Amino acid sequence: MNHFQPIRYRQVHLDFHTSEQIKGIGKDFDEDQFIACLQQAHVDTVNVFAMCHHGWSYFDTKVGKPHPHLETNLLPRMLDACKQHDIEAPIYITVGFNELSAREHPEWIAIAPEGDDRYGPPPVDDNQAPRPTGFDGWHMLCLNTPYLQYLLDYTREVMDKFQPVGIFYDIVGEYPCVCSYCRASLKEMGLDENNPEHRMQLAKKVYLNYLRKTSELIWSLNPQTRLYHNCCTEKMGEKQYYPYYSHYDIESLPTGGWGYDYFTSMVRYIRKQDFLYLGMTGKFHKSWGEFGGFKNPAALKYECQQMLAFGARICIGDQLHPSGRMDEETYRIIGEAYEGIEAKQQWCEDAESVAEIAILSANALVGAEDSRTSDMGAYMMLEEGHYLFDIIDDTMDFSAYRIVVLPDSIRVSEALQRKLKDYLAGGGKLILSAESGLRLDRAEFALDIGADFMGKSEWDIDYTLVTDRLGNSLVRSPFLNYESGYRVRVSKADLLAAAYKPYFNRTYAHFCSHLHAPAEGDAGYPAVIRHGNVIYIAQPLFRMYRNHGMQLYRDLFLSCVKQLLPAPTVTTNLPSAGKINLTRLATGNDHVLHLLYAVPILRGDTQVIEDVPTLSDISVSIQLPDGINQIKLLPEMTEVPYLTDEHGYTSFTCKVAGHQMILLQS
Repeated sequence: MNHFQPIRYRQVHLDFHTSEQIKGIGKDFDEDQFIACLQQAHVDTVNVFAMCHHGWSYFDTKVGKPHPHLETNLLPRMLDACKQHDIEAPIYITVGFNELSAREHPEWIAIAPEGDDRYGPPPVDDNQAPRPTGFDGWHMLCLNTPYLQYLLDYTREVMDKFQPVGIFYDIVGEYPCVCSYCRASLKEMGLDENNPEHRMQLAKKVYLNYLRKTSELIWSLNPQTRLYHNCCTEKMGEKQYYPYYSHYDIESLPTGGWGYDYFTSMVRYIRKQDFLYLGMTGKFHKSWGEFGGFKNPAALKYECQQMLAFGARICIGDQLHPSGRMDEETYRIIGEAYEGIEAKQQWCEDAESVAEIAILSANALVGAEDSRTSDMGAYMMLEEGHYLFDIIDDTMDFSAYRIVVLPDSIRVSEALQRKLKDYLAGGGKLILSAESGLRLDRAEFALDIGADFMGKSEWDIDYTLVTDRLGNSLVRSPFLNYESGYRVRVSKADLLAAAYKPYFNRTYAHFCSHLHAPAEGDAGYPAVIRHGNVIYIAQPLFRMYRNHGMQLYRDLFLSCVKQLLPAPTVTTNLPSAGKINLTRLATGNDHVLHLLYAVPILRGDTQVIEDVPTLSDISVSIQLPDGINQIKLLPEMTEVPYLTDEHGYTSFTCKVAGHQMILLQS
């Protein structure tokens, strides 16, 4: 991957999905106004459009069709203007959505399996068509049809005409399809078109074939062209697709359905891969295609700071007006965010994040949506506890971490069993919950946890009563678990918390009060046990925290972490909504600590950030291998007084106004 040119830090993705029912396309485009907006906003890269979701092109194409009301050769003018002012301009090509191709070749439309309507409505007469809302108006095209060859021919034309620095393909992924082409392929492969697993098998094959053919074409013409496939179905662990990327783009508009946790969870996995990555947010109040929507400038600024803090380049989504005139207010707001990024980015270039805990991703190993929920619960607890951590899969090096967490549903193969045993033998520590740690093929533990597996509890809910061994921060009454645990019989493990049973499960025949029966007494199985360097939690604690948010679940888990890691690298009194990241600079032994704080709140159906308060007297205690000789606030280079104790921990205080970078010099 090293032969690709480095990605710049301050990008804009300039959507231009423009209906054929609008006239005067590009009539007001002016190079000077275009460049002035980008420069005012401190933008160094802009994605510009060759072909949009409506299927129209914005240049004199021979393969596709120019927009019927295009009044200027828009794409070449944009490219020439950017080149003159040293602004990079990758080219956007739609893939999955293409309304023009859907109308001209309805046989290319992907047909979703019965009950799955995400691919858009069937083709209908315009007079009968319902009003589209969101993506409901688009038709998904199947890449197992001649549409793929059309896409390849179009890509070749774009490469030959423009020699772009990059290609951005959009709306791709693993889409099970039962169009006539896919049904024929399933039959040829000896697979059953009625079997969802067989349909997914073909979907993966079709997607991989698309990736291979497009990537081979582009890199045969120019091996240095950057290439990204914006996948709508990808999850952690699908590394078979990574050779076809030059970099990774984490699309995550917090107000557009992704939420404020998506980027900072996904980035902890992507940063472990062998390519550069960027985060993508939007200038919209909500999401793509929102003309006249403006995100609060404080929110946009924070989102950019967050991406920078976690090692990402930044891309902000916008949509150009059909006239071709840039919205100057949009670029004023973007400029307020990017001005600060430009001042700080030099301390983030090639910096490596430091982590001492890893979450072994259940989503990467299991793939079900419940597993993603468990991953997110573990991520939320560690982030709110201000630990340094990564999210990894089972191919990565466990020995780099002091603790590895297996959330809720990770059954253990023989290969993973060997890896976990080697990790424990080398001094590693594990936290397991619910089904995690059980053998893949049978209901027994793959590791010695000091207890035997006895099956699922018969109760709908149960309760946890902690012992003194978990410290004094938890309540000393039985607290509710919204899902009951798994029964284990202790042989040699230490009891950290007991499980209590309800009087009965709630049924029509017997119930108590509004929700569930109170605790009756000991359930006969533990809630939390420890055996050596392994802690086992019987309940699906991480899924419960993600779904229900009870702070006691986080307190319980963090007490377990403290049992195994009494002296973490960093501690801070930053509130739980704050985030931290520690990076090691590319040269020397210096580090940068990033402190972030903002609180998203729900307004209507949208999470917004409006007020970013300045926090005073935020205390930090940190221990680095080579010690600390000087501390400075960035980018001002203001020195910070500090104290170092006999254990090598350096303590200081600072203010945090959204984002604070602290240079730690050894």
